[in-house]
Amino acid sequence: WFFDCHFPKNPIMPGCLGLDGLWQLTGFNLGWRGWQGRGYALGVGEVKLTGMVRPDRKMLKYFVSFSKVIQTRRLTMGVADGRVESDGEVIYQVKDMKVALSET
Repeated sequence: WFFDCHFPKNPIMPGCLGLDGLWQLTGFNLGWRGWQGRGYALGVGEVKLTGMVRPDRKMLKYFVSFSKVIQTRRLTMGVADGRVESDGEVIYQVKDMKVALSET
């Protein structure tokens, strides 16, 4: 849907969608590991956009690697690095991405 409007005659996937996908994968992974709660993207330390996702790309792969998980009485927070590859090429890289799961 975004290729028609971002940008006309030069279609690319918005970088923020790639970043959002990494945040969502991080939250999903915390849940898959047994922690519960509603997910919240808290921030990211560093973002590098080194390429573009164009309509002719065939596959996107998302990778997340946790550096730590912090658990308190109120929330669980995962800190992770991640990347998005498009047809084998690294497109986005993030460091110190933070996602929390909270019961409230």
